[in-house]
Amino acid sequence: MVNVPQSYQEKVSQMISWGHWFTLFNILLTLPVGSYYLFVSDWPRTLAGRFYAMLSVLGHFSFLAFSIYLLLLFPLSFIVNSQRLLRLLAAIISTTCITILLIDSQIFEQFRLHLNFMVWELITNPENAELSRRWQLLFIGVPLIFLAEMLLASWSWQKRRSLTKRSHYAWPFVIVFIFSFFTAHFIHIWADANFYRPITMQRSNLPLSYPMTARSFLEKHGLFDRQAYQNRRKQQGNPDAVAIDYPLKRIDFSDHGSGYNLLMIVIDSVYTPTITEDMPNVAKFARNNLRFTQHISSGNDTSSSLVGLFYGISPTYLDGILADKMPAVLTDSIKQQGYQFSMFSTDGFAAPLYRQAMLPDASLDHNKVSNKEMIQHWLIWQNRRDKETPWFNYISFANSTKPDTQSNNRRIKDYQQSIADIDEQIKVIINKLQQQNSLANTIVIITANYGRTFYGNQQANFSRAQLTVPLFIHWPGKKSHTYDRLTSHNDIVTTLMQDLLHVKNSATDYSQGVNLFNENRRYNWVLSGQSGKLAITTPTETIVLKGNGNYSVYDTQYQLKKQEKISLELLLQVLTEMKRFIAD
Repeated sequence: MVNVPQSYQEKVSQMISWGHWFTLFNILLTLPVGSYYLFVSDWPRTLAGRFYAMLSVLGHFSFLAFSIYLLLLFPLSFIVNSQRLLRLLAAIISTTCITILLIDSQIFEQFRLHLNFMVWELITNPENAELSRRWQLLFIGVPLIFLAEMLLASWSWQKRRSLTKRSHYAWPFVIVFIFSFFTAHFIHIWADANFYRPITMQRSNLPLSYPMTARSFLEKHGLFDRQAYQNRRKQQGNPDAVAIDYPLKRIDFSDHGSGYNLLMIVIDSVYTPTITEDMPNVAKFARNNLRFTQHISSGNDTSSSLVGLFYGISPTYLDGILADKMPAVLTDSIKQQGYQFSMFSTDGFAAPLYRQAMLPDASLDHNKVSNKEMIQHWLIWQNRRDKETPWFNYISFANSTKPDTQSNNRRIKDYQQSIADIDEQIKVIINKLQQQNSLANTIVIITANYGRTFYGNQQANFSRAQLTVPLFIHWPGKKSHTYDRLTSHNDIVTTLMQDLLHVKNSATDYSQGVNLFNENRRYNWVLSGQSGKLAITTPTETIVLKGNGNYSVYDTQYQLKKQEKISLELLLQVLTEMKRFIAD
């Protein structure tokens, strides 16, 4: 019997045929790991959402496995002459991919992020011994995975002829995978165009997943109105927003609260360094009460700052709040405690958060008025209110300065005129409270949505000029005092819930802030955010985290600190904190 050497074409043909079966079996091995994402993600509430979730797992992971075959194993079939070496390389590649998938699934469960350089640096850092040890335990299973892959590679090579004869059994799997892949993308195209959140909220659930939207194609054929979509997105938030669980527990009260009235005065934007000169009446009020000199807004626009002021959490949850029309915990608690309730705004409550989520059932006056007209409305309400029942008022002043005025001097002059008018109206408010002898039992809070800049970059950023805002509080029984430590809008909610309304719950159930009068913060940093970015302000620097895992570090003057590394301990604290209110 003469053994005829196999030709190159025959070897390649056999290795390609074997590669197909090896890939199919690896898809079947990968699916249980991929299905784990369904259990750690928020399970959709609708049948369509659940159907899409299962289709996306089938289609996505089968596509990933086949892509790895096409990119790596298929070319190697033409290069590697030894089938034993090819099987070894295939086992190594498969083991690596499954191990990375296992690590990513655990990272997603803990931080709601997928594996990137920043997270990898965090979990492998020896300084975080406990966390590092947890992840190292995953690598114990690597030899077992490699052994299983080697056995699968050898068995499928030995059985390749019999498997080829039974190839008709493989076609149903292939058809299901192809159907799942394309159907999931088509469903997502429809869901994105129609704001169907049970599906669009799953966009980031799977690693390396980029569901199709096809907006340009649909717009070209008259099936998509981009302007209407943008308007709806502005009102209802990003359709990709994940569901949030807020508050974590039902709010309970230990009693009927302190009974103090509450007045919140919020100015649209303030240039904090000159507030003493620009607002003498407010400055006088501040000197006689509580002053917080390093108070940081929760965002650099109106909506993001309101999330901190009324919800006590990071604006990164804003889209989820809008999507679920979630009321604010502070206003809800005030109503539960039986307060008379009224809100006043010069801009007609233009921010979508007011109408879409915070107070969707309230009869808000949506007409724009001048500062003086608004205060006249407030005076009328004060004269008509029940004198025996505690009350809550929110007064929002819009600063009429146009930030795009060409001349910087003109911009400053416009601002000074506008802020002086606001200062006069605040004087009217304080005088009215004094005439009523109400200051003895009324908490008065004066702050701003965000800071204002006149020099340098006028675009929204996370500099201290943009984020630092005044905070002055009159609290009955508390003496004049200056607080020089970092505080945040989130702290206001915690303080009012605890010291005004006497909530029994732990602050961690409803806020990411701490009590303003607590000298020891849990962490020496505060959070701000806007447009998918998160800013961490510390006493010495500002760290801006982006959604893709990149970050930038700035000094107190907002100058970029090149090649500066983020503190991994701080990063772990922030990531853990940011996951707290994401629905499981």
